[in-house]
Amino acid sequence: MPLRKLSRREIQSRPLRSLLTLLSIVIGVSAIVATSLASSSARLAQIAMVSAVTGNASLEIESVGGASFDGKPLEAVLDIPGVAVASPVMKRLSQMTIVVDELIAADSDGVDSKPTDSNTVRTPATTHKRPLQVRVQLMGIVPKLDKQVRNYKVVAGVDLAEVTAEEKKDVPSILVDERFAKSIHLEVGSRVRFLTRDLMKDARVVGLTASSDASSGMQSGIMVAELRTVQRWFKSNGKIDSLQLVLKEDAKLPEVKKSVEALLPDGVKVRVPQLRSQLAQETTIAMEQGLRLAIAFALVIAGLVIYNTFQMNIGERRRQLGILRSLGATRKQLLWMIVREGLWLGTVGTMLGCIVGHFGAAILRSTTGRLLQIDVPQAGWSIWPYLVAAICGLVISFLGAFFPAVRAARMSPAEAMRVVATGEFGTSRSGWLAAGGILISTGLALQFLAIAGFIDVSNVVPGAVSMMLGVVFLLPGVVSDLTYCVTFLLRPILKTEGKLARRQLLRHRGRTSLTIGIVFIALGLGLGMASTILDNVRNVEGWHQRAIVGDFFVRAAMPDMNSGQAAEMPDGLLEQVRNMEGVNLVDSLDFVQSRIGETSVVVVVRNFSAESQDYFDLAEGKEAEVLQSVRKGYVVLGSVLAQRLKLHAGDSIALDTSEGTSELRIAGVANEYIAGGLTLYLESSHAKRLLGAEGADVIVVYAKPELKSKVEKDLIQMCDEYGLIFQSHSDLIGIIRSKLNGAVGVLWGVLAMGSVIAAFGLINTLAMNILEQTREIGMLRVVAMTRSQVRKMILAQAVIMGLIGIVPGVFAGVWIAFIINLTTMPVTGHDVKFQIYPWLLVGALAFEMLVILIAAMIPAERAARLNLSGALQYE
Repeated sequence: MPLRKLSRREIQSRPLRSLLTLLSIVIGVSAIVATSLASSSARLAQIAMVSAVTGNASLEIESVGGASFDGKPLEAVLDIPGVAVASPVMKRLSQMTIVVDELIAADSDGVDSKPTDSNTVRTPATTHKRPLQVRVQLMGIVPKLDKQVRNYKVVAGVDLAEVTAEEKKDVPSILVDERFAKSIHLEVGSRVRFLTRDLMKDARVVGLTASSDASSGMQSGIMVAELRTVQRWFKSNGKIDSLQLVLKEDAKLPEVKKSVEALLPDGVKVRVPQLRSQLAQETTIAMEQGLRLAIAFALVIAGLVIYNTFQMNIGERRRQLGILRSLGATRKQLLWMIVREGLWLGTVGTMLGCIVGHFGAAILRSTTGRLLQIDVPQAGWSIWPYLVAAICGLVISFLGAFFPAVRAARMSPAEAMRVVATGEFGTSRSGWLAAGGILISTGLALQFLAIAGFIDVSNVVPGAVSMMLGVVFLLPGVVSDLTYCVTFLLRPILKTEGKLARRQLLRHRGRTSLTIGIVFIALGLGLGMASTILDNVRNVEGWHQRAIVGDFFVRAAMPDMNSGQAAEMPDGLLEQVRNMEGVNLVDSLDFVQSRIGETSVVVVVRNFSAESQDYFDLAEGKEAEVLQSVRKGYVVLGSVLAQRLKLHAGDSIALDTSEGTSELRIAGVANEYIAGGLTLYLESSHAKRLLGAEGADVIVVYAKPELKSKVEKDLIQMCDEYGLIFQSHSDLIGIIRSKLNGAVGVLWGVLAMGSVIAAFGLINTLAMNILEQTREIGMLRVVAMTRSQVRKMILAQAVIMGLIGIVPGVFAGVWIAFIINLTTMPVTGHDVKFQIYPWLLVGALAFEMLVILIAAMIPAERAARLNLSGALQYE
């Protein structure tokens, strides 16, 4: 028999239903692919941040607190047996400005220049009203040594080692990664200006590089210059940040490491290069947890939609299946025919989902890059994300089609010839109640154990899924009672049409229950995610209202959220700002990287000079007492760091400093979002002694109210002169709010997607009900039922199913938001207060009901316009 052709024809004859099935598969598959690829890209970026600098190095020497140190005493390291190369490195973040050649006024040494007063700068490919400014990482190296450590090649121009002495006198030379150069329209010969501690310094691009092993190329913002040039620019003559050691092939690393340790002065250590990616990982934990929950429910909804689709498909084809059985088709052939249709749709949906997920990963990668403030590279090709997504898509498609197919194959020819089935499920009411109760109990138990800490917190996701599925399994056992209650309550509105609608819904309890279940899960998930986003938005707003205080902010560039480094500003700038007319108070922030044991942390150094200001959004401690203790040398821990280390106010931490490991008391714990919350605050005088922290990465200015406009004008003029970033308090809050508005946009997107999926499921069910009611509707029309009454009867079916799914869906959404909130502290370290938003609950209920009514209008109108003669002849 040509069953294959018959299957293809059936799929083509119902394009809307096939589209719904494909859409549900595409959503689940694309979510898996996009999340996997974006996560892989973020991990690659974290690895590249270190490997771009360490390259082939087997060991690296650096100071305990991460500060620069004198490299002269370490020259003897080369005499240690087993050491082949010792390459010194200095790294500094800087703000780079692209300038026009004729506007550069460099002195004979090429180390000083006057800022241009031109407002227009032309690059090879574009014209800018203001100079193009980007944040870069300057890396000072010894060219001949660095070539033996980092794997790269010069693809245009020349290497630093090939630059002549005459050319060096003109202006210092730099190498730029070719991808980064292309993105900002730099080429060999272009001139750039860097912001340094010695004002603005000019340089010339002499070569473009490409990595040989993808290690240096991924961190495309690196600009390479000679070590002495970078040391001079940042007033650190003789100082280096690290010494990279490449060992000989026959060298034994433990023995070499021990020999090196014997030569090191106090405050300097040697270790195997480690990928310090903790800070970046912290910012993605909450996002990944939320995505896992969304993916789980997307797959559940996809399975339910496919199952419901094939249930209705089989209902429409009962006579066809009966005829095929009568003509000799075996049960196995019918089973395989229906399953094959599901697999065909699953295959197409999986392929489309992989394509959508691939491009969706680019969006997630871009979003992650902006969040982490890094250049997130595209992940290398790997079949695993696509393979896992394909397996999930095909399994869901198979299971969704298999169970309806089994039931269809078991029908006798006589039973199949009936237009309307006598029933859908063989399981009794008590069986559905028992199955639903077991799933709900299992889900609640998993959630309780995960929240209480007895099992891993990630088990909250399967627990939530189990609970929601349990509710769906309960529905066939209670749908009669629920429809009666809704019909009774709406009796004044629905009247007789409501009773007719209920009778049709109960003819197919399984179909009705699954449709209600889809509405329930879609609304519950969307509402739960939306409430969680609002809770976190409110938490961030509370943080910035207390932690980001000041009239104006001056910075060279945004700090690197992964290393804690920030572009340094010229010496004397703090004093210059302090002496401006109208300035009432000047504070500063400096970001220094250090470690607590094996945990990388960012030390936020502040003056804490204002007496009346609230500096912290405290989770533990009182503001006045904490501030008094901080000025004595105590520290305030970010909540994420405190949670990771299981520390509280009154405990002590062992911080790596230039004096070795120093024990510092904890004055308090603050809600913190800088550097993913792995931060601690330290007063500037103590930070200078312990960590050698000098200068300022951010200058916070408080102006006298009557002279605020003058201070703003003077600061803007100073920033234009030095190429600095000026931000008013409203500017900074605007940036934060724009990011929060993006999160709220995601909130509405989640709700809208859930509503659309629920609407498609509802249309499917109503269309099938109308098909089976065709003859009955014709009879009712003959006995004087008007078209408006037919529309009302169909709309009543939608209202009954909608209310049964929406009302518990609202409560489920609150519960999901609550359990996500309970896991926020263990997972992210942020203590986010749970709150119920009545406006969101009412708005979601009304919006979902509106979507359902609009979706029901299409089948309702179709029913109202049935041809009477055709309807009466329908069997």
